[in-house]
Amino acid sequence: MKKTLSVALLLLGSAAMAQLPPGESTAWRSVDCDHACLSQLVRDYMAALGKRDASSLKQASVVRFTENNVELPFGREGMWATTTAVAPTGLVAADAEMGQAAWLGTAEENGRPVYFALRIGVRDGAIAEAETVVVRNTGLPLPFADVTKVVHDPTFNDILPPEQRRSRERLRAVADGYFNTVELNDGHVFTPFDPDCGRLENGILTTATATGGGNAGAISPGCEAQFKLGIYRINKRIRERRYPLIDVERGVVVATGFFDHANEFDRYKLTDGREMRTALKWPNSISLIEAFRIRDSKIHRIEAVFSYVPHRMHNPFHDYLPPLPPRPEDPAAMKARCDKACLLATGDAFMTALAAQKPAAVPWANEVKFTENGVGIPVGEGIWGSIRGKSDFGLRVADAAAGTYAWYGLIYDHDAPAYAGVRLTMRGNRVAEAEVIVARERNPGPWADPKQFRIDPRLEAVLAKGDRASRRQLIAAAQGYAASVERNDGTLRARFAPGCDRIENGQLVSRGDVGSIGLVKSPGQYAQGCEAQLKMGLYHPVDRVRGRRVLAVDEERGLVMMASIADFGLARRQYTLTDGRSVESDRHHAMSRELFEVYKVVGGRIEAIQAVSVDQPFGMPVAW
Repeated sequence: MKKTLSVALLLLGSAAMAQLPPGESTAWRSVDCDHACLSQLVRDYMAALGKRDASSLKQASVVRFTENNVELPFGREGMWATTTAVAPTGLVAADAEMGQAAWLGTAEENGRPVYFALRIGVRDGAIAEAETVVVRNTGLPLPFADVTKVVHDPTFNDILPPEQRRSRERLRAVADGYFNTVELNDGHVFTPFDPDCGRLENGILTTATATGGGNAGAISPGCEAQFKLGIYRINKRIRERRYPLIDVERGVVVATGFFDHANEFDRYKLTDGREMRTALKWPNSISLIEAFRIRDSKIHRIEAVFSYVPHRMHNPFHDYLPPLPPRPEDPAAMKARCDKACLLATGDAFMTALAAQKPAAVPWANEVKFTENGVGIPVGEGIWGSIRGKSDFGLRVADAAAGTYAWYGLIYDHDAPAYAGVRLTMRGNRVAEAEVIVARERNPGPWADPKQFRIDPRLEAVLAKGDRASRRQLIAAAQGYAASVERNDGTLRARFAPGCDRIENGQLVSRGDVGSIGLVKSPGQYAQGCEAQLKMGLYHPVDRVRGRRVLAVDEERGLVMMASIADFGLARRQYTLTDGRSVESDRHHAMSRELFEVYKVVGGRIEAIQAVSVDQPFGMPVAW
């Protein structure tokens, strides 16, 4: 009995030891690549990136690579396909104990400047991980300095005297205290700052005295002084914080994470009583790689590279807790049948509850999946906090065969209108899935004045029986259009009615001067109308249209609602139309577009297409 108990205790102890905190290992990590070795590897990476050729790099058999938090094939896509130059110098940091190195600086993408940050993980002297943040100047309100004038603080390279150094644990705590201070910034400071502290954000020194708007230095200079004013109150949370690189000798910490701007309010007051207004009205997040230089336990220098990403997007390198076990559903609710009338009533109740910010008024299933712009978020977050209303009109489709409801119209983040598509899926008589795709103003791409937007009467019209198509035929028409765009070689894989047009975010893009993003500028000068533009090969920059999903079908009105993601790799901006003319894309960087599309099909021919299209990081995964 005693022997059995001892074995059991041993096994229990082994199991407990195996449950280490995320990211920690029992294995002893030998230093096979010192600071100089790691620094050279990160410089080699940038040199290879400048040549668009990763073959010269020392790399593991499998390299895990992300660009703006999207996993991509290493050495082939994203900036590996679009880089045209790399700055000769950047901020370099390394951590020999953990096998990590980082580079912060600038590069050029198809001739346009970008800010670029890189973290590499090295194992056995070879690159095994590469995590990058790329900042493009797309017109959204964020710092973006002239890349020719960027100066990286040389003190990041200085070895501190022993009395000014601190342990790894203390350095991490100081950096984490910085994020605690920024989060829900209300004037309280949770970390020590050097009186000479300076912060460089995408090349702009935002802690120096500045004139004009758009820079925190114009409100107050100095790191600590800004936080005591509560300038950054919009940061609802600083999420998924990671500290992969800590250099004790130099007092350097490189961190990654997200700043979540819920924008549940669009005005707030500083601690001195001054009123501020948020730059954006809608939920968004900022993804960053940020370097801290800490001497004598105080933050002395900060350099950050950050870019907008979808609200509450996740980092594939972050260690996540396992999900909770699913809650059992109510058997009676699951057996209930939701017909067309039930779907319309439930869907309309959902839209009313959304506009009123009352998620509790929705008849949810016990297990619910909710996404906004391709990211799963908790019900009550995101749009639930920023919305202040919706349009009185909206195109509604109830699909009893699929158990889905779809809605297309306008929503309002505070006083800012936005184009939106919504899809619900029922489980019994409960809402089990809900997705919202919203295109807000300043979203790169086509955008028309929402005040002029109305639902096209053709979409609402009930078809004569002779003009109706079967469910299968309707879906085939929509899929054929997507295939025509994806393989845009001039061959049509769908039929079109004369006068068919495409509207994106309220903007007519198949005629006139404005076209779908990523195509040649003013595509209407080359061809007009759905069919003619596809025959001309204007959509050739689209590499693929993936994740195509039918959301709802209405046979009486000939409607199909679909969702998908279109990828533009833009390894080459130039392309040739089917008539032999050479043109080039109006975009310079790799990107993806998340689409919510409505097709009107009459007599088997597509008569009209309307879409909500949202700019996304290239390769954005499909959430469904």
